Amino acid sequence: MAKTPFKNSIENVYNRMIIYSLITSILSIIVGLVLIFLPTVSNKVVGIIVGVIILIFGINAVYKYFHRDGAKIYSLNIVFGVLYSILGVVIILYPYSVMEFVTVCLGLFIIINGATKVNYGLWLKRGSEDSWLVTLVTGIFLVVLGIMVVFNPFSAFTLTQLSGAFLIIVGILNVSDTILFKKRAKEIMEIFW
Repeated sequence: MAKTPFKNSIENVYNRMIIYSLITSILSIIVGLVLIFLPTVSNKVVGIIVGVIILIFGINAVYKYFHRDGAKIYSLNIVFGVLYSILGVVIILYPYSVMEFVTVCLGLFIIINGATKVNYGLWLKRGSEDSWLVTLVTGIFLVVLGIMVVFNPFSAFTLTQLSGAFLIIVGILNVSDTILFKKRAKEIMEIFW
């Protein structure tokens, strides 16, 4: 890839996106660990924490959309970002002790996250990138996981720990995707810019 001012700019944007993805994924893992090891935290606190994490994912997705500089892979991020953000704000504003509501929102968050990865996987396949299958399978796995969360009621205590486990799973899968994207940055940039 020839180094032009445009390509250097794209590379800088891409590197910033990778950093933001890692930060949001690590935050998700940390919050997940807190929820697993401190399951007696009040439902209101759990709701606010989950809402903040989802809102951060939404802001990150919208940021990627507006700073994509022509990257086709992030063309749907505005939709995913708005959905994440709305979901996060609703949970923050209404962190009832009704954990079923937070559970449904967490399930929707995981489904949206999975759909984002399915979208990325399909774009990578179009570009003949070898890593497309890993991203696609990760996305499908998250969609299935999200559907399970939405339709399986759990007790509040179990739910707090499950919320933590799901946030850790989402964080780990996002970190693995981010590392994969970083390792193959040049090839991926050729496909999408």
